[in-house]
Amino acid sequence: MIEKGSKVRILRKESYWYNDLGTVAAIEQGGSNYPIVVRFIKVNYSGTNTANFKLEELVLTQ
Repeated sequence: MIEKGSKVRILRKESYWYNDLGTVAAIEQGGSNYPIVVRFIKVNYSGTNTANFKLEELVLTQ
């Protein structure tokens, strides 16, 4: 079960953080298409270190 603080691996191929590890920062309730906010250690090309993902695009790691 993915919850706030969980370590997850990214499965979205077009993401800058594809196959990288991140920490779940928040899970939005409601009808959002991308309800899970994941925070990363490294930043992308625009200086951002968070991104929103669908549940299917994440896998829980130990």
